[in-house]
Amino acid sequence: MMKKLTYWHLAVLLVFIKIGCQYPVDKSILPTLKQFIVIDAELTETYGKVNVTYSLTNVASNGGYQFPTAPKATAYVLDSRGNKFIFTKTDGTQNAGFQGIVGETYRLFVEVDGKKYESKPETMRACPALDSLSTPYRRENFRAESDLYYDGFDVYANLTDEANKENYYQWDWIHYERAPYCDNRFVSGDGRAVLIPCFPNDCWNIIYNSKTIVLSDKLRDGQPIAHRVVRIPYATPPNRYYIKVTQRAITPSVFAYLQSLETQTQNTGTLFDVPAQTRFSPNVYNVNNPEEQILGVFSVFSFRYKIAVIDMVQKIDGAKPKVFLESTPYTSNIFLNAPCVESALRTKIRPENWVD
Repeated sequence: MMKKLTYWHLAVLLVFIKIGCQYPVDKSILPTLKQFIVIDAELTETYGKVNVTYSLTNVASNGGYQFPTAPKATAYVLDSRGNKFIFTKTDGTQNAGFQGIVGETYRLFVEVDGKKYESKPETMRACPALDSLSTPYRRENFRAESDLYYDGFDVYANLTDEANKENYYQWDWIHYERAPYCDNRFVSGDGRAVLIPCFPNDCWNIIYNSKTIVLSDKLRDGQPIAHRVVRIPYATPPNRYYIKVTQRAITPSVFAYLQSLETQTQNTGTLFDVPAQTRFSPNVYNVNNPEEQILGVFSVFSFRYKIAVIDMVQKIDGAKPKVFLESTPYTSNIFLNAPCVESALRTKIRPENWVD
């Protein structure tokens, strides 16, 4: 739910990964200082997670923006048979102890600083198979030749829709690439910044999808579907571009909500925008004050995924990859390195099916 991003997506992501305590902002762009509760939750066949926080509020005198204090929150879900699963963490951490069941119906219950919130019931739907990913090269002649995306590869999710059944799809993707360095704050003896390599060397940067990608099968019932997920520029580094695409079978209410965001989120806003067209939660409400505006969504889905690796040094007639060279030099001190710190944006865990 990367980005895209609506205010609540960004607030959830940035608070989760704890990017500093302040973020510079032009106070003139802030339409309101109203604070919203953010309740964002996912239940799947292999994990569940709940993220509860507050939206950004106070502008400091220096123009910085203060991140909110984490609220005191408790959360649990109930299935249709009354089985209860308690989430001991409400910071967006995936809990593999939760194992969702296709066909089962779930409700979310959250208490935040004395206020009680509940969700409408959502039923986990079966996800059709993601048959394959295709990555054809294509030139976009409407772009300038210098444009990064002039030459590129379109990533398509290929599947066969299940006939005589309403299906609602959402696609997401994640990209891993080896981290060439883990620090660039060190200043060498002559006053220049230098890059410091990672230790251990097996360290990967993580880049997330930033758009809402959804589809209803109402006009394609039972037919093969090839849906474009993202365009990758023909550029190096890296020499091999690793992408993992996830296909979700979402509920009708979540589809309607995400579809309403799709156009809005293709446009880049600021982290602090809460525009008039903001879509508040379609299925989470304050038990004692149903009129309260809540950011986030309770999403119940099953999913399938595929991995594709695109050769960025392959020969394509009439096209050459753009090459990006790092202008900042690496340190000459062979003993100097920086730790690969596990976070939402970096990992020491080798990606599945990674090939050097």
